Amino acid sequence: MARNIKITEIGDYVNGRLEKLLRVAVLDADTRLKMESPVDTGRFRASWQVGENAAGSYDAGPQQTSVNADRSMTSAPSKPEGFPLRRMNYGKETIGNVYSIHNNLPYAEKLALGQVGSGGSKQTSPGWVQMVAKDIQSFVIEEAAKIGRES
Repeated sequence: MARNIKITEIGDYVNGRLEKLLRVAVLDADTRLKMESPVDTGRFRASWQVGENAAGSYDAGPQQTSVNADRSMTSAPSKPEGFPLRRMNYGKETIGNVYSIHNNLPYAEKLALGQVGSGGSKQTSPGWVQMVAKDIQSFVIEEAAKIGRES
């Protein structure tokens, strides 16, 4: 069914659709990074945060004792309910702002790069963060094109 939109309202309509797409992209990227994060104590997974126009400084607290001696047996939960979006200094994604998803822990870069040993993990492979980013980018390009065709 075709939607009737007054010509004076087209800009607001498209902007609203793009803001919804932005919110979905940020939420999906955040959730996927958390789901694919290696887990030993859970501190790394819990420290992902989303910043608007700046990075935040959230830290999930002191390092805990390992909860799983056989790390190869650790896997992410099947559903993301336990992964709330941690927004830093804003409430809702809007067009015109820059959003970053980051992890400020000192060993985060090694885990993100999939490095093994001295803070790395056998649970990840190199490039897992980049793969999430590429998947989200492809999704946004496809959905934005749909919005353009339908508007």
